Amino acid sequence: MIALRFLRTLTPTAWITIGVLAAFLLFGGYCAHRAAQGERDRQAAQAHKIEAKASSARETAAGERQTDTSTIRNRQEERDHAAEAIPDSLPDDRELRRRCRQLRDAGRSLPACG
Repeated sequence: MIALRFLRTLTPTAWITIGVLAAFLLFGGYCAHRAAQGERDRQAAQAHKIEAKASSARETAAGERQTDTSTIRNRQEERDHAAEAIPDSLPDDRELRRRCRQLRDAGRSLPACG
């Protein structure tokens, strides 16, 4: 009851002022919401752009890893087979030590390497 009496005592100018203030508050809330949505959209676009760049980099890295793996495998095979390419004559001591070291590095050992 007291609230109704108070509201009835307000002048038309006061009602217009309250209406204008309410309109400003609603418009300010709307603008803040739109600004926040715009910022979220901007961040989403930036994240998409970064993800696209990262995806491209991952694909490039995968190709390079495959190439590196192939190169490493080929070099290991060459190193493993180097000791098998012993000529018909006996190698000198230095050559024998080098080949034995290659075999030990590859995880293999021969009794001749002692």
